Formats: sequence, structure tokens, C-alpha cells
Amino acid sequence: QWYQRRVRGVTTTIVSRVYLITISKMVKIAVLFATVLVWVSADIGERKGVTISIKGEGTDLMLATEEDLGSFWCGASCEYVFTTDSKSDDTVWDIIPFKQGEEDCYKIVKAKGVSVGQMMGCVHNNLWKAPFGDGKPKLYTNSAEDESKCWEFVNVGGDSYKIKSKLGQTAGKSIKARPINFKEESVSKMRRFVEVSDDDTDNVWEVKNA
Repeated sequence: QWYQRRVRGVTTTIVSRVYLITISKMVKIAVLFATVLVWVSADIGERKGVTISIKGEGTDLMLATEEDLGSFWCGASCEYVFTTDSKSDDTVWDIIPFKQGEEDCYKIVKAKGVSVGQMMGCVHNNLWKAPFGDGKPKLYTNSAEDESKCWEFVNVGGDSYKIKSKLGQTAGKSIKARPINFKEESVSKMRRFVEVSDDDTDNVWEVKNA
């Protein structure tokens, strides 16, 4: 009887340990799987032919470069980026992964319309002054391959992202489109002056197929 109890005790201990080890492995596998799912869902990957929009007054305001916005001279080889509620070729973009040195980046490229092929960028000393902004760097497109074209898409749920500059003197700042707050009859409230900023408001963008 003593021997039988001893064997049963050892068997129970072994079974319990095997059970615990199995459960532990299953938990680790589940955690790893969940981590992979989160990573995959958060990484935007290559997206072509998309609109990039922010919620406006009852409508989606899409990033665009449009000649008919006029009156703001960027230069012969660049275009400032604004918002519009009118979908057209000028609101279509490609989001393309690439390497800038050791950094994993995304470039945001105009897919159609005005300035097609140009990329979104900014410089720290080209600023929107009042009443159009409060001294934050302007967002524009041009063809220059430089560190300002390296962007990071930070997922904040679903197809919504904060788009952050990764390199240079604007690193860590997010693309922002503050509401129009001045009275000018010739400027639509749907047309916002797009900038990069540390302010954590008006900076959640939704990426959708155009």
C-alpha cells in the first residue's frame, strides 16, 4: 500500500507538472500570436491610391495639392498641402515603405493630379504665420530626396493614424490641420493650412482607398 501510494503520488506530480508546462507553453504561444496580430494590424504597409483625411465639420477633409487654391507661392518646383472636401485626382496619394539610412520610413507620394510624383516634406523654418497658423512648419510636396520625406504612421485604431516626421529638426512632430479660425470670405472653412506640430490635436488621419 505504501508503494502504491508512493507511485500514485509521483504520477500525480508528474502529470501536474506536464499539465502546467503545457499550459505555460500555450499561454506563451497565445501571447506571441496576439503580439504578431497587433504588429501586423498596426503596420500600415504599402498603400497605393488612397485618400488621407481628417474629420471636419460634418465631412472628411482630404489632403490635397491644388493649383486653384492659389495665392500662396511655394516655388517653381513645390506645392503646399491643404485640405479639401472635394474628392478628385488631387486628393490621391501613395504610401510607400523605404529605408532612409538605418531608419524604416514611409514616403507619401502624390499619385495623381497636380505635382504627381512629388513627396510630402517640411522644413523647420518655413512656417505658417498668423492668421493661417501659429508659427509651425508648413507641409509641402517636392521631388527632393531628403530626410524630411521619412514619415512614420502610428496606428490609433482601425484605419486611423498619427503621421509623424521621423528625422531632422522636425522629428517627432505630427501632421496637423487646425480648423480655420479667421474670417475671410474667399477662404473655405474646408481648406485648412496643413503643418507639422507637437500639439496633440487635429492630427488623427484616416487612410482609405480612393
